[in-house]
Amino acid sequence: MAYSHKLVVVAGLIIALVVSRAQGAILWNEAVDGDLSGNQSAPNAFTLLPGTNAIIGSLRTSSSTDNQDWIALTVPSGMQLGAVVLKSYVSTDQQGFTGVQAGTNFVGSVNSPGSYLGYAHFGTGAQNGALPATNLVGVDILPIMGDTTLAVGSQGFTPPLGSGTYTFLIQQTGSAATSYEFDYVVIPEPATVLLVALGCGVIFLRRQRTV
Repeated sequence: MAYSHKLVVVAGLIIALVVSRAQGAILWNEAVDGDLSGNQSAPNAFTLLPGTNAIIGSLRTSSSTDNQDWIALTVPSGMQLGAVVLKSYVSTDQQGFTGVQAGTNFVGSVNSPGSYLGYAHFGTGAQNGALPATNLVGVDILPIMGDTTLAVGSQGFTPPLGSGTYTFLIQQTGSAATSYEFDYVVIPEPATVLLVALGCGVIFLRRQRTV
């Protein structure tokens, strides 16, 4: 095996180990931790870990005050938000709505597409742009959120999202009670991978010299 190839393999294994140790972390479960914030100016704040970060919540009906959940997620330096997976969706309404804006809270109108960096409908029959109604359970919806041909009028972005803080709205304005789980998946930035590979290279060279 070539030396450079060895570095890539070792770096990949180390990063996979770091990410796997954090998989399955539950940041918030409303059944245990209580309701998430319904205030766009004061979302629940979380710092994401490498790997999977779960938010488990429920939304009631359009006539209630619990039709919005607000969370501010900080992606640490050297990491990226690589995926937003709809892990679970239970509702008689086929879709809900989620949107994201950069920053520690949401500024502007939630009804204005231009307020969002990106957005998407999610659920068992979600309609996004010209796409047919689709069951998105188990699907990474981050590409849909960033695509301005689907999230029409939004600012748009190309996944993954870099380090920083992002405020997410999770919303159900239909008449049905809804429960959901979103998994926010954090991965290393390419520069972080390179640093790990270089570090592995230094260790390898030192060991070779002492043999």
